[in-house]
Amino acid sequence: MKIGRRRLLDAALILVGIGILFFLLQAPPATTPNLPANELHRPFWNTAILQGKKSAETSCQSCHNPDQVPFTADHPAGRRCLFCHRLPENQPAAP
Repeated sequence: MKIGRRRLLDAALILVGIGILFFLLQAPPATTPNLPANELHRPFWNTAILQGKKSAETSCQSCHNPDQVPFTADHPAGRRCLFCHRLPENQPAAP
């Protein structure tokens, strides 16, 4: 029985897809900590839920600045806090 080029191509694409899926499933777990689940950060949860993440991020610099709570030396520049620091899984519902 002769296997056609089309079937070989289909099999190759399926194997490539399985390989990519396997590679992606082997990714390491997230290493960036979540937004802390404490009373100090609770207003940011509500703002993020009700008005969106970008609205909540505008208030981060009120505490996270060189005078109060400075960033670590290896912290990337930029102000997209909730891009890396996710909201906790078990956050309370917004009022």
